[in-house]
Amino acid sequence: MTNSTLRVRFAPSPTGYMHVGHLRAALPNALVAQKESGTFVLRFEDTDIERQVDGAEEKMIAALNWLGLPSNENIAVGGDYGPYNTLARAERGDYKNAIQTLLSSGRAYECFASTDELDVMRKLQRNRNEPPRYDNRHRDLTEAEKEAFRNEGRQPVIRFKLNDETIVFRDLVRGAQKFEAKNLGGDPVIVRSNGIPLFTLAGVVDDINMNITHVIRGEDHVVNTAQQVQIFAALGAELPVFAHLPMMLDAEGQKMSKRLGSLTIDQLKTRGFLPQAICSYMAGLGFSEAPPTNSMSDLANWFDLSKIGRAPVRFDEQQLVRLNAGLLHKTSFADIKDQLPDFLPAEALTRQRLEAFWNSARENIETLADLTDLYNIAFEAPASTEMPSEDVDFIKEAANHLPAEPLTPDSWGTWTNTLKEATGRKGKGLFMPLRLALTGQAHGPDMANLLPVIGHAATLERLKK
Repeated sequence: MTNSTLRVRFAPSPTGYMHVGHLRAALPNALVAQKESGTFVLRFEDTDIERQVDGAEEKMIAALNWLGLPSNENIAVGGDYGPYNTLARAERGDYKNAIQTLLSSGRAYECFASTDELDVMRKLQRNRNEPPRYDNRHRDLTEAEKEAFRNEGRQPVIRFKLNDETIVFRDLVRGAQKFEAKNLGGDPVIVRSNGIPLFTLAGVVDDINMNITHVIRGEDHVVNTAQQVQIFAALGAELPVFAHLPMMLDAEGQKMSKRLGSLTIDQLKTRGFLPQAICSYMAGLGFSEAPPTNSMSDLANWFDLSKIGRAPVRFDEQQLVRLNAGLLHKTSFADIKDQLPDFLPAEALTRQRLEAFWNSARENIETLADLTDLYNIAFEAPASTEMPSEDVDFIKEAANHLPAEPLTPDSWGTWTNTLKEATGRKGKGLFMPLRLALTGQAHGPDMANLLPVIGHAATLERLKK
């Protein structure tokens, strides 16, 4: 599919912040664009004015940038095919011109059917066990009939007239697709009564004017695509290449819940997930083999639309946690240090032993948010721990045998071997009192790595305490 002129787009509605459902749509577009040296366009379908959230566009751009999926064209950086939001393109007249073309050619018409009429129509269809559909009742209104409706105060919508034919298009994921136009629910509304174009029309017009070559989106748009195939043709445009990804379900195989569907990228970031873990996990949904996790370029080169299965995929947050943990366990201090300020106290960045702390902590965390408790163990003296008198005596003996400065990862083995010979203790009876005295906890990071982080002076202080 190599094509240096490939252009793909992600076109969300700015009615909220970017979440995992958005990423399911954006990620394949970004990966295909990177793999094929193409262009990734971010445009906003901002026609749902009542539900728009202030700042949503900027937050989505920031989320994509943080994930390592920056768009080449958007409202912030501009581009040769702007503006990059629907309302601005409407003001310019893009949709007005397209609507006039469709009306003039007889492929669009005014429909004055009221909400009550449509409700009655659908009720009768249900009573007859028929699928709900618009019955195209206003396809051939005379000018007199239209005027009469206007005199009643009715504001028309504009519908696209579907030709009664077999609609065929090729899908990179689903293969050859074939629909009968008569089974698509009747002529679709393409312009609301307030004059704002619906996605069915606006998406086509934008894709034509932005020279979009590939439309990659969820399978819930397959029927829309069948309708839009005729709209492309009616506007005299060449069809883009289509790819529809399978539906994403929750871990139990149910439709994505509202909670999971609204799991935002900002929330994942705050909880300490790595961008590469998020992208690798999401990119791998629907594939039989695990995706690479080492770099975005490797992930893009691996990604192949033709190898995606057609069955619904499941988003399992626990699998994401495990993948994130695996990446953290092998991440070097140099690669993670710029992200640490979001999860550690400000003074942590001045500590000379911070790299040693990371090396001791990374194998004990699942997300970066887990670092806080481990930081406190390493650098804050634990509360006094109640111990049996024999353990108290043992801790006093341990203080006397602590190796000299500087403590290294080898110091722990040297220390415990010396104590074993001096006290006869071994196993849990040897190690547990030391861990409790130094950390206040029965479990935690490997003590050999943690001891140099605590340091000689603090170790003695904790033992005496």
